[in-house]
Amino acid sequence: MRRVAYICVILCMVSIPVMAGITAADSVAKYMAIGDKLAGKWDHMGAAFAYETVLKYDPNHYEASWKAGDERTEWADQLTGVPKKVIESHFMKAAAFCEKAIEINPEGWEGHFRLSVALGRLALFKGGKEKIRLSRQIKDEADKAVELNPDADLAYHVLGRWHQNLANLSGVLKFFAKVLYGGVPPGSNEEAVEMFTKAIELGPEHIEHHLELARTYEFMGQKDLMTEPLKKVLELPNKEEDDPSFKKEAETMLKKLK
Repeated sequence: MRRVAYICVILCMVSIPVMAGITAADSVAKYMAIGDKLAGKWDHMGAAFAYETVLKYDPNHYEASWKAGDERTEWADQLTGVPKKVIESHFMKAAAFCEKAIEINPEGWEGHFRLSVALGRLALFKGGKEKIRLSRQIKDEADKAVELNPDADLAYHVLGRWHQNLANLSGVLKFFAKVLYGGVPPGSNEEAVEMFTKAIELGPEHIEHHLELARTYEFMGQKDLMTEPLKKVLELPNKEEDDPSFKKEAETMLKKLK
């Protein structure tokens, strides 16, 4: 009900600038502020609508474009009880916003990074072969984000997940991946460790970096190396929306180790 109310408020406010004689620049600033506030509260649907409203006033607003893609990605990721096609359509729309951001500013790392995330989430809803096809673009966009911003720990995280996912494919899918990538092994757990380690170096407060490092060690059968990153997950304060669930997962993994 609260989310529906946000939508009504935002839709109603779209007409206010015209009636009150407020300039387009004023409206852009207003809705960017609304979007940032709602995003800070993890109200992804409300934030997405706010940023998309900005784009009605300024279709070439770079920040609003990638933020609209980011928030729609997070909103879609939380949808339950709806058809798979509906969720996929949200991810595709999120990707379209990010692609627009890249078109507006090809040198902005955020557009490339957010596109890699949107496509990564979309890939989870696809079959094995389509997932692998999408993986090429996901890596290309994450690589570009790192090239443009070497301090982007979240982009290194995406690359870590890319290596981790492709390194642990089933036999048939791994063969298909090698064919698609020209016979070159598409990813390795060792490279995943390298990427997550770099992400931790740049963003040590980010809980998910440590969790995925531990998960990679588990894939590698190096359970003795899992304890330190898992304990770090539990020691760090919650900062992101999913941190409490990450901590529960880390607790479960530690209990299995014992």
